[in-house]
Amino acid sequence: MKRSIDNKQLPPANLEELCDLYVRISKGEHAIKMTRRSLAVLKCMLDSPGETAVKSISELARENDIHISSITRLAQKLGFEGFQGLKSLFRTNLAQQRSFYSEQVKRFLKLEKRKSRADVSILEQVIQDEWSNVMVMNSSFDDKKFTAIVDRIATAEHVLILGLRGSYPVAYYLSFYMQMIRERVTLVGKAGHMLGEDLSLLRPGGLLIAIGLKPYTRETVNACRVCRQQGLELVAITDSMSSPLAMETDNLLVADIQGSNFFSPIAAVMICVEALLSELVVTLGDEAVARLNHAEMILDKLNIEI
Repeated sequence: MKRSIDNKQLPPANLEELCDLYVRISKGEHAIKMTRRSLAVLKCMLDSPGETAVKSISELARENDIHISSITRLAQKLGFEGFQGLKSLFRTNLAQQRSFYSEQVKRFLKLEKRKSRADVSILEQVIQDEWSNVMVMNSSFDDKKFTAIVDRIATAEHVLILGLRGSYPVAYYLSFYMQMIRERVTLVGKAGHMLGEDLSLLRPGGLLIAIGLKPYTRETVNACRVCRQQGLELVAITDSMSSPLAMETDNLLVADIQGSNFFSPIAAVMICVEALLSELVVTLGDEAVARLNHAEMILDKLNIEI
């Protein structure tokens, strides 16, 4: 976080920066120090940004069973003059979320108007966006953490995979191939399913892989929170260290999705998933081979593939 000339803490410029600041403070990686109570209040605000945007300081104080002055001091510690400055971040975020896709398209069309015919084509632009995201992911890849996450998946009694809305195709792809190499893998949140009933399948020893990309889906974030509260293993695949999913687990795989269009470029996310599957095959070894042989036998008997 930047500091001003007089060494005064400058406030976060947006909700993403605030989330990132919260994570760093809670891990003791920032000069700002907060009590557990203050951190709990800040996390409560971040967990429900839409509600925080419309609530008064009195309502937040009453719901968190603290004095109004405590919330004011919390805002000031973060660099704001008072609560209204902190609240403005949540209000701005709420307005942006309501028009996320249309605003992305507007920015994209403005860029297109400024281009000449000699500029790159749409295809080249998409490739550049995707390649940039892949290189960013590769530069920050943590091999030890990745291996530890694969080991957790390999040894889990039951793996549930969740990805909603734009993240659903990634979740489906991961579950389709993971079911081929290990038993007890379930894709949750499918059409006609209730997420609550799906999550109830998790028992001690089970693990949830949650996939969430901006704009984040409330149900996915809530599912992560429920798993954490129940003391269950959670792995998150997301697009930023300041993602609300990142605040729920240290078992985190991050793939950038920056782009100039209305959709999220997911090539880096898919490469991350493919690397996860490849490493999982190596870890499972003969178990994966036996499972694949069984799947191929069933496919052959049904004469599915042509």
